[in-house]
Amino acid sequence: MLKKYLQEGCTIKVIGDSLAAGSGSSGMVQTGELIFADAIGAYYRREAPRSWWGLLQKYLQERYPKSRVENRGCGGAFSCQIAEQLPRLVSPEDQVVLLLFGVNDRKRPEGMEELARNAPAVLEKLAAQGKYAVLLTPTPSTAENEYLPNRLHHTPQVVEILREAAGKAHVPLVDLYGDTQAYLQANGLIIDDIIFGEGCKNDGLHPGDFLQKLMFESVVKTLGI
Repeated sequence: MLKKYLQEGCTIKVIGDSLAAGSGSSGMVQTGELIFADAIGAYYRREAPRSWWGLLQKYLQERYPKSRVENRGCGGAFSCQIAEQLPRLVSPEDQVVLLLFGVNDRKRPEGMEELARNAPAVLEKLAAQGKYAVLLTPTPSTAENEYLPNRLHHTPQVVEILREAAGKAHVPLVDLYGDTQAYLQANGLIIDDIIFGEGCKNDGLHPGDFLQKLMFESVVKTLGI
């Protein structure tokens, strides 16, 4: 069905946090276009041509010229904000929605319980709107970043919750975490070997250009496009 949407022409909306927005890739810039503002903060659209979604946009232009990617990733946003702001993130004309969030919830005391509520809630709302929803898991972090003091919970917990949510909602899951772990194991590497890159953020959480490319390849392969 997704390939049919792409062939006929559709908008793929990407929503979520900084991983959704492509933060970590070189050449990423924040625009002045406000996505939403609430009591927690203001979130602006980002351009990231070397990110996973930037590569996806280029890929679609070459193979499915009637379709396009529009990113509304909000760096620093929690899953509760994505759930609350869904009407501002997804437009009626969007047919396909890629959802990547959850890592920021690690900073909240009840973050995993919140994510376990918000992920199914967002997927249910998207289904009710007739959207073709796809859930993505985050990529692994370096040990140094994963165990910073404000990480009250950890990425494997986020991944488990998202996998379960996708299964119960019967939506496609692009398991970026699992695919990255498989790549590392097959090549005898650790995440530190592939997450950094020249001109990239290099904080151990946000993927550099090489890992962004692997993310893009996982999306294309999993979705069969």
